[in-house]
Amino acid sequence: MKKHLISIAAFLLIIFSFGVLKVNAAPVKMADGQLFDATYYAQNNPDVVAAFGTDANWLYLHYVVCGKAEGRLPYAPGAGTTGTTSGDSFDAAYYAARYPDVAAVFGTDPTLLKMHYDLCGKAEGRFPNAAAENGGASTAAVSVPTVAASGVEMQVLDLVNAERAKYGLAPLAWDSVNLGPGAAVRAQEISVYFSHTRPDGSSCFTAVTNPGALGENIAAGQRSPQEVMNSWMNSSGHRANILNARYTRLGVGYFYNPSAPYRYYWVQMFSS
Repeated sequence: MKKHLISIAAFLLIIFSFGVLKVNAAPVKMADGQLFDATYYAQNNPDVVAAFGTDANWLYLHYVVCGKAEGRLPYAPGAGTTGTTSGDSFDAAYYAARYPDVAAVFGTDPTLLKMHYDLCGKAEGRFPNAAAENGGASTAAVSVPTVAASGVEMQVLDLVNAERAKYGLAPLAWDSVNLGPGAAVRAQEISVYFSHTRPDGSSCFTAVTNPGALGENIAAGQRSPQEVMNSWMNSSGHRANILNARYTRLGVGYFYNPSAPYRYYWVQMFSS
């Protein structure tokens, strides 16, 4: 199986000075009530454009008939509630990207995602939209979501610290509040658009909030923590991030999608 991996490291201040690379239109409400952004859909699905063109109605027809089942997003994550801080507004694209564990089971169908939020997500402390997470009132009882290092993520963390120990470097601490959730979001995003640029055109570092030195390693196709670590350690850019003495914290994201081109997707997010 062909494998891909890319690394990037930068100061957050420098990254944000370049701004957004591309702009997506705001989603509009279609006749059936579903929000849909034809511009975003066309930009992120060139195979669909090649067959259907750029007419918004034809693109929406494809989404309803095929795209939804294939896991394609109808608009950029977070765009569905722009300008509102309502904890009651539900953004299906944001919810799918923010909680890949839910998307792995329910896909990107807005109705099913909303059902999950109403029945489970709200009680679990999940946020219904980006505005609620970033300053609006969450309808959940908890204030900050965390992602615990468990399973494959913990294995990657342990392997990273084992490599650092060989060079006398301090171990990295797991960041459950910032880098962990950010890496989880990025792992799903790279299954759609394999790049350090996010699907909405912004830098990968917009997935986290901490200032200072940041780094990201991504990879696709490796089937285990050991395999992906071997790939990263055999690449100078990725190895440099893993052995960077400046970094003190780590978040790891892992996403498996059997219908995606490389199926296995991995992300490391580093911070000083």
